[in-house]
Amino acid sequence: MELGIQVIGSYDHVRSVASICEDAGIAAVALADHYLYGSGPDDYAANPAYDSLVQTAALARDTSTVELVMLVSPVTFRHPAVYAKTLTTIDEIAEGRFVFGLGTGWHDDEHAVFGFEYPDLSTRFDWLEDALGYLRAYVDDPSQGYEGDRWSLEPVAVLPRTRPDLRLLVGGGGAMKTPTLVGRYGDEYNLYHHNADGIAERLDVMRAAASEAERDPDAIVVTTCYAMIGGADEAEIDEWLGEYGSTRGLSAAEAREKLEGRIPMLPWDAHAERLAELADLGFSRTYLQMLGVVDWSVRNALEALA
Repeated sequence: MELGIQVIGSYDHVRSVASICEDAGIAAVALADHYLYGSGPDDYAANPAYDSLVQTAALARDTSTVELVMLVSPVTFRHPAVYAKTLTTIDEIAEGRFVFGLGTGWHDDEHAVFGFEYPDLSTRFDWLEDALGYLRAYVDDPSQGYEGDRWSLEPVAVLPRTRPDLRLLVGGGGAMKTPTLVGRYGDEYNLYHHNADGIAERLDVMRAAASEAERDPDAIVVTTCYAMIGGADEAEIDEWLGEYGSTRGLSAAEAREKLEGRIPMLPWDAHAERLAELADLGFSRTYLQMLGVVDWSVRNALEALA
């Protein structure tokens, strides 16, 4: 089981976590693409949201070994031409270490607050398929062009060309639409679903869609995410909660109350057992979601789990 870390926060924090990951030999650093983090005004005021693609471009210059993964950008945020040029540019800076992920978008408030067009989920899936078709054509051979319902690409040989083996990641937990789109267009399936029967069903759908599109289903990387708070003991977990809470005007006890029941707070050995279970379910990589802010906890986690 490969490990990655998903990180958000200031660039100093992101770069620090990336450095910890490189020192530990971790496979990947992933960023999320949001304009707001959390679920209400108090959260938005406490959690700064930066442009993650800009941060990834900076990381491409400040790192040398880890993969850099966009997990994921919403199709609602940018025209696929913008994504095409951005992913090509970041991957060139990173010397072939970039993985670009795209999804439907799900955060209602960030769309309303910033004025993004945000149709119903069915329409967003239509947009996602159109954008993935566009990006698949751009990565594979832009001289063939692409004609979609919403977006089109004229057949022209454009430069710079994208690395032909750059991975397009599609993320989501749905039973039909997401795995179908992965099979048709994706190179990495980030499946946020941890029930064994549900995983098998979704992988069957993905593989059938890939075969129908004359693509190799076995070449598609299957990954997941795992949210966690950990420590060697309760004292270390309390220390983490205290530091996390201090950035939000909360005591350690208040931070625990806010997070308990939402994110597992366990000793590292219990998290290691859970990661082993995820590997047995067929995931080749897990992106650990550790909320951010506390660099030393990332180092301790990787020492215990990697």
